[in-house]
Amino acid sequence: MSRSRNANRLAKRIRNQTQLTLSTASRLAQQADVYFGPSIEDSPDPRQRRLEAHMAHVLASSFQDHQLNGALFGIRKAEPEAQGVKLTLESEMADEVLRELLPRFDHLYGGLRGVPGLRVRGNQNQLILHDAASSAQVTVTRDDRGAFRLPTARDSEVLLWKKFPDGPSRNERQEAKGWTDSRAIDDLQVRDLLFSRMLRCPDLINRTATPHGFANCYTHHAGDLVIEWCCGVTVESLCATLLAHGFADAVPRANAIKLASRHSAHLGDWTVILNRHGSCLYGRNAQRLAESIRKGYRS
Repeated sequence: MSRSRNANRLAKRIRNQTQLTLSTASRLAQQADVYFGPSIEDSPDPRQRRLEAHMAHVLASSFQDHQLNGALFGIRKAEPEAQGVKLTLESEMADEVLRELLPRFDHLYGGLRGVPGLRVRGNQNQLILHDAASSAQVTVTRDDRGAFRLPTARDSEVLLWKKFPDGPSRNERQEAKGWTDSRAIDDLQVRDLLFSRMLRCPDLINRTATPHGFANCYTHHAGDLVIEWCCGVTVESLCATLLAHGFADAVPRANAIKLASRHSAHLGDWTVILNRHGSCLYGRNAQRLAESIRKGYRS
């Protein structure tokens, strides 16, 4: 099939998924690197989607612009499993991913860090991160097939996953309730669906971090996730490719996507926010910054 016919098909799909005009959908489709691919495979279990969503949210707010080798959340590959999803982690970030996800109470911070109720089992080369209160779980391995190093407590930290191995602590239950009862969220199902999809499509979203090895992620509250970058893929190209893979499926058409400008887009009514700067932020400093991040992980 010709490039123009593929672009026309994608434009029609974008128009049908969203409230964008056909001319705008056609403009996006012309910029897409991939016209069609397999749709992101969602878990049918809402508890599984919620766990994955919380993991994506924690990783985004934890790593910010401290990724390595273009792995936005420290993830190289995602493979759906019968129960959960299997994530292949960027080797240099793998131990930091564990540290950020497993719950700990930080007295200096004055609260809980990580995903409340998350527990770990398995061997050194393949770990299962599972929810203590449900059957939801995520399997993790390293890209280099090496062994994981479980995190140890730093000053002011209490490792809740280690102190309470059989179930969530009181602090974790309170934190988990805040994740599901946040007033900042209009539609919990849309949030969980889109955040879970962010975790399950690293090959698509990692393109934002590829040019320099890192981008910038952050969150305002429990209801959004922001990705900012400066070089490489455009916002419209990324949006078109995500839509081609079904990223907005099951999201109300009115809230599927809003193009605020050529450099900014909102997916799922401000649930996922994509921003691209008009000029390079790092230039020749990117390699030096990456080495500084690498040294920080080794310490």
